[in-house]
Amino acid sequence: MLLFKLAAVAFVAAILSLALKKEQPAYAFLVSVCAAAGLLAAVTQQIEPVLSWLNTLDGIFPGQGIGCLLRVLGIVITAQLAADICREAGMAAAATAAELCGRILALLQALPLLQELLDSYAGYLQ
Repeated sequence: MLLFKLAAVAFVAAILSLALKKEQPAYAFLVSVCAAAGLLAAVTQQIEPVLSWLNTLDGIFPGQGIGCLLRVLGIVITAQLAADICREAGMAAAATAAELCGRILALLQALPLLQELLDSYAGYLQ
C-alpha cells in the first residue's frame, strides 16, 4: 500500500514539475528535489526492520564485514542521489564527478573488508 502512495506522490510531483518547467524552471527543480527528499524520508522510516536484521547478522558473524557493507551502501546511495540531483539541474559534469567520488569513497571504505578477505584466502593457501 505504501508503494502506491509513494508512486502517487512521485507522479504528482512529476506532472507539477513538468507544468512549471516552461515558465518557472527554478520552481520545477525545487518541486523535484522536495519530492525526492520526501520520498526518501518516507522510505527511511520503513528500513528499520532491515537494519535490525543486519545488526543481528553483525552479532553472528565476526569481524567488521556487515558494518563495512552498510557504510559502503550508504556512500553509494548518497552519491547516486547527489548525481541524480545534479543531472536534474542540468549539470552533467557535476553528476559524473559525484558518481566518481562515490565510487572512490566506497572502494576506500571497503578496503578493510578486502584485506580481511585476502588474509583469509592467504591463510587457506598455506
